[in-house]
Amino acid sequence: MTLFYTATAPQKQLSIWKLQPSRYFTQLGRSGWQLALRFGKRTTIHGLDRLLATGATRWERFIWLCTFISAFLGAVYVCLILSKRYNEGHFQTVVDSTRYPVYRIPFPVITICNRNSLNWQRLPEAKRIFMNKTTDPAELALFEQILSSYDSIFFGGFEAFARLRNQPLQQMSHINFSLVVDFMTWRCDELLTNCVWRHTNYNCCEIFSKRRSKHGLCWAFNSLETAEGKRMQLLDPMWPWHTGSAGPMSALTIRVLIHPEKHWPGRKNEKGISVMVTEPNVWHKNPFLIPAYTQTMLELEPIIYFYDNDTRGVSSDQRECVFENERHSRDFKSLEGYIYMIENCQSECHQEYLVRYCNCTMDLFFPPGKYRSCRAQDLPCLGEHNNIFRYSHQPGEERFVHSYHDGMVCKCFRNCYSLNYICDVRPSFLPPEVYGNVSYVDVDAHYRFETLMVYRTSLVIGWVDLIVSFGGIAGLFLGCSLISGMELAYFLCIEVPAFALQGLRLKWRARRVNNQATMSPSIPTLNIQSDLSTQLEQYIMQRHTKKLGKSQRQNLAQKFHIGK
Repeated sequence: MTLFYTATAPQKQLSIWKLQPSRYFTQLGRSGWQLALRFGKRTTIHGLDRLLATGATRWERFIWLCTFISAFLGAVYVCLILSKRYNEGHFQTVVDSTRYPVYRIPFPVITICNRNSLNWQRLPEAKRIFMNKTTDPAELALFEQILSSYDSIFFGGFEAFARLRNQPLQQMSHINFSLVVDFMTWRCDELLTNCVWRHTNYNCCEIFSKRRSKHGLCWAFNSLETAEGKRMQLLDPMWPWHTGSAGPMSALTIRVLIHPEKHWPGRKNEKGISVMVTEPNVWHKNPFLIPAYTQTMLELEPIIYFYDNDTRGVSSDQRECVFENERHSRDFKSLEGYIYMIENCQSECHQEYLVRYCNCTMDLFFPPGKYRSCRAQDLPCLGEHNNIFRYSHQPGEERFVHSYHDGMVCKCFRNCYSLNYICDVRPSFLPPEVYGNVSYVDVDAHYRFETLMVYRTSLVIGWVDLIVSFGGIAGLFLGCSLISGMELAYFLCIEVPAFALQGLRLKWRARRVNNQATMSPSIPTLNIQSDLSTQLEQYIMQRHTKKLGKSQRQNLAQKFHIGK
């Protein structure tokens, strides 16, 4: 045996460490492949078990790899097509019911207005109350002229205010003409009589309440827009009232008195009434006119359109309707304190146009809100811009319809639950010997049928259909299910990170041991070329040399040679 004393250089130790990462990653790849083979034995995904089989040859793995990739790409392609159809949000409307009973829906709100809005016989009393300190005949005449302009106004009918352009309206700025109009409008007992609801006589003033509308102050039955209507709802849980019968005389009959002798003498118009039929919580809908001296049959045919809850996942702009409580939508616009209805959206839009052009709003036409009410000096502005307030357009209408006038552009979608009342108005003129010297209109409002049609709109592909379709695609192309997906997710999210973490821990431990060896004082090493006993002798010799002096160690190093 021959022993040689040699010192191992630190540089050689570092060069050996440089080779360790490659060996580590080789071992990591080998271990990862073993991990994948282990997953392939228990997976239920078709193709992967053959691809990762233990005894599979390279050609078998290549064939199954191409098959699996082709199936996977086919599944992704079909899923993208299906996702595109879902995102496009195609809708279908079907008949949900053909015999939905009418007693389940409230009877519509019947709002009645006299076409001549003011009782002119109360003019002297109005002057005494609102102009009590004024004796100037010019101011009294101006007061009467302004008040006469209110007799025929409605939203979009402000041309009467144009005559006030050069008048000294500043003298009337202290007068709230809305209060004057409220004082001079027709009272319930002056306008309504002979009220019958479902063959039961009622006092008209108990079931009708005065309310605002875009045709001024009117009287409404079955309404929730007034304090009286809200009080009725608290006292009677069935308010707004319902009816389950149909045909003439089955619901509401009423006589509306015209009183042409009490109208403003300066207005020569056709006498009659305006009737507005709306569902509850609707502020205004364009009314239809009924002439005086008629017996009018008002037949109602309700229809319900609604979007199911699955459509809430689609934007309101895409489905073109807004749910009543969808306040986060950018298309939600309604009068202050009101739910979303297309009529309420349009009313709020019209009010915004008033504020935009005249910096005020007509509080007779809208519920109380945040905008300033128009005073006497603001009335000529309304008349000046009446052509804008008269016409209303929808966004995109100009591509199909010639527009000859500037008007208001209001983007208002329909409400996603819509109860529409199709009205058939059939007035029959009464002979003079019937009405005599009394001018009136008899109105009979009733349902045409005892049932109605209900239409439901839903998504062609909803989120449930999307999930089911994805599951079918996965089963068709890959032969896997949700459990297979959980197996793959568990392998990728649990087993692979745990394996990688364990490898990093071992690598960090090896690096720490190497750093400790580098930082410790160098110990003479022996070039091992013998068995264990020779190593022990060499180690004892090294320890002995450390106790000698420098010169002695040099002499010993020159002479040191042991042979056996």
